[in-house]
Parts: sequence; structure tokens; C-alpha cells
Amino acid sequence: MSASTATPRTTANSFTPSIGRTVRTREFTVFVAVLLLGAVITAINPAFLSFGNLFDLSRVLIVWTMLAFAALIVLISGGVDISFPAIANVTAYAVMAGFVNYGIDAGPVLSYSLAAVLGVVFGLLNGFLVGRFKVPTLIVTLGTSSLLYGGCLLFIGSNSLFQIPPALTDFSRASIATVDRASGTGTTSLHPVLLLTVALGVIVWLVLSRTALGRKVYALGGNAAVLERSGTNVRRLQLAVYGAAGGLAAIAGVTEVILTRNANPVSLQGDELVVIAAVVIGGASIVGGRGSVMGAVLGVLLIGIVQNSLVLVGVPAVWQQVAVGVVLIIGTVVPAIRERRQKGGLA
Repeated sequence: MSASTATPRTTANSFTPSIGRTVRTREFTVFVAVLLLGAVITAINPAFLSFGNLFDLSRVLIVWTMLAFAALIVLISGGVDISFPAIANVTAYAVMAGFVNYGIDAGPVLSYSLAAVLGVVFGLLNGFLVGRFKVPTLIVTLGTSSLLYGGCLLFIGSNSLFQIPPALTDFSRASIATVDRASGTGTTSLHPVLLLTVALGVIVWLVLSRTALGRKVYALGGNAAVLERSGTNVRRLQLAVYGAAGGLAAIAGVTEVILTRNANPVSLQGDELVVIAAVVIGGASIVGGRGSVMGAVLGVLLIGIVQNSLVLVGVPAVWQQVAVGVVLIIGTVVPAIRERRQKGGLA
């Protein structure tokens, strides 16, 4: 009798610490913030939870989420990459221009493949400069970003390329579901590239959390010197990290082309800081060694909902940037203060 009653007590107690750890995580805090913000906005304007509004919101968040995956792996490794929007724009534009100039009616598979290869090349350039010359990652990627955007302005200009391959145009019209817009004017759809975003998230999560390579990436951000003394080739690891980030950014760039049906060489310029801040809000450490795919997704979702909700409640465009800035500051400063206090308590 006593043995039979001891088992459920042990089981219940084993779950309690796990639940407590989950509640204390940054991811859980952001998740609660997303729910509360969604509830408040829905109470003010019920159109927020309409399928039309959510489908429109998804089109913005898809590209940002892909870019967030690129920013996440670099942050975990202890670096800060601000070149990923430039890589996204330039690789997508270059591939689209090549298809148009040579009359190639390329579909999504070829477009993604070629852009990803080109993105990996740019990423490897970042990784080489960081690893070989020990230059701060922020400086290297700032230089790469300026080089790519400057090259575009010099040789191409800032004009969009509206003539994309017909096969890609056809794919841009594909949809999982189509509904009326929340405004009642026209329709909007849930695009299949959402499935690609989910697949990329699962792959990045599996690599980071279930492979030796992922553990090394976290260790690189935690203490690169110790990792190097353990026999790991840090330069090669940095090449892998930045190469992967470049490939993910290029995929995001092609996705932007598909969703907007044009290739703009500067459409994502300036988004790097918002995306990085969203990833940090989601739990990634700016000094490396910590971060998760779920946190990155939640951080992007929070920023996206803030922007979308301000439009729904009629806040003027001038104040929208101010509100987003306040959220970013609070979302990055408060966790930093909490982390400092925790370290002080441990000390």
C-alpha cells in the first residue's frame, strides 16, 4: 500500500521543477506578453483575430522569421551579424536579374537553390574575415553590408525589378487558404512559404539542440577559448555559422520576392536592428551562448503584433515607430538588468 502511494508523489514532484524552470524562462515571458497583447487588441478591435488580418500579418512575419533564424545562430555563437538583410536583398535580386537576362523561366526550387548558394558564399566571406583576422563581427558585417548595398546602388540603382520569371509569379499566387481582408476590400491568402518557414525552424532547432555541431555553436558563444583548447577548429566552426546564416538570409530574400512579386535591392534595409532586437527579446544573449528558435519566433511575433495592432487602433504612422522603439528598449534592457541582478546574487 505504501509503495503504491509513493509512486505518484515522486512523479508529481519530478514535474514541479520542470514547470518552474519553464515559467522562469524568457520564452515563457514573451509568450505571455503575446497572449496579453493579443487579448487587449482584440478587445479594442475584434478584427485583429480575423483570418484576414492574421493572413496579412503572416506575410510580414514569414520573412522576418527567416531572417531571425540567421541572426539567432550568429548571436548564439557570440557574434553580431547585421549583413543578413543585405545578403537577402542582393542574392535574390542577382538571381532574379540573371533569370530575366538569360530568359530562364525558373521556379521556386531553382530560385531558392541558387540564391542559397550565393548567400552561403557571402556568409563564408564574413566567417573568413572574422576567424582569420579576429576582427569584431559587428565591424566585419557592417563592412559587408555597406559593400553589398553600395555595389547595388553603384551598378544597379535602387529600382525594383518587377519582371520576375513567370513560373515564380505563378507560385506567388499559390495559397493554402484564401479569405476576405479584415477591411472588406479584396482577399488575402495564407501562402505555402509558411510551410518552408516551419521547416527551416525545425531544421535549425534540430541542429542546435540535437547535434554535436549545435552544442559547439553554443560553446563558441559561451567560451571560445575553452572550446579551442578542447581541440575544436574554431575558424572552421565560424565558417559554418556564418555560411549557414548567409544561406538562410538568401532564402528569406527569395521569399520576399515571391510574396511581393518584385525584387527590390534595398527593401529590407534597416530591418537588421529590429530582427536582432526581436531575437534578443526572445531570450538570445547579445554576448553569445544562449538563445532558442522558439524564443526567436516569439520575439518576432511580439514585434509584428505591436506594429499590426497600432495600425488597427488607428495610431498615426509617426508614433508607430516610437511605440516599437519603446518595446524594443524595454524588451532588451529589462532582461539585461534581471540577468545582472541574478549574477550579483550568485556572487
